[in-house]
Amino acid sequence: MPDPLPLLLEDGSCLDWPEATYRTDVKVAGVDRATVQHLLSGASVLHQLIKDGKAAWAVELRCPKTLMARTVTSAGDLTTVKWKADDVDGEIFLVPGLVALEETTLASWELSSIWQEGAELWVPRGWWLAKGEAVRTDSLMRSLLSFERATKLDAGQMEVTPDLSSGALRFTIRMAPDVFDAVSTDRTLQVAALVGVCGWFPKVFKPMEDGDEDWTDDHPIAQQLRVRIEEANSEVALWDDATDYDPALVATLLEPFRFTSADGEDDE
Repeated sequence: MPDPLPLLLEDGSCLDWPEATYRTDVKVAGVDRATVQHLLSGASVLHQLIKDGKAAWAVELRCPKTLMARTVTSAGDLTTVKWKADDVDGEIFLVPGLVALEETTLASWELSSIWQEGAELWVPRGWWLAKGEAVRTDSLMRSLLSFERATKLDAGQMEVTPDLSSGALRFTIRMAPDVFDAVSTDRTLQVAALVGVCGWFPKVFKPMEDGDEDWTDDHPIAQQLRVRIEEANSEVALWDDATDYDPALVATLLEPFRFTSADGEDDE
């Protein structure tokens, strides 16, 4: 293990860089991607390493349940992270920062006095020079949906059923093999599955009855969904409105459709 090196932390708990700050702006876009805006000031030494190609902005992606972990880097200060639906299950964590791309040296003149005994510090490849706080992605929809291959379904078909067996509300999306093979990379299929899930909400989030308190409209999951939908559009009818509730509209408020433009990038 190399000797300890100075680290710039987003929460300011480390005093290695007395005049520098590192901040991040994390935005989760749907169920399969996020963007991280890195904001660095007061550390020209680090900016120079980026300019020289010796360091890059990075985001570490972790999914504890599936043990998936990987790091995405970018030369620019906006890093886009994407993942496949079949690589993750449950919570996803994003850890942003600045990482050394090669063995290099770090000038110490902007650091606190404890580091200024020598003019330069040796930094190994892969060392984190700055690190942000771990951000948990909004996993509400991801925690609700579980995709399964269904060989008994005909090509092009899917079915949605609620699953209460674990004690936690989930919806199982069973898909014909051709659909299942495409769902991890086709966000339109993911949104279509969510439309089916929203169609179940009036039956699942029903008014409380005697002896049946598990999945009522007062359940925390129902309340989380209600808040998210009302934040998107406070006038949209919810599942307790038998006349005007529209599952497709609610689903696409939670996860809007997004299409690929001519240059191959998703329109935001």
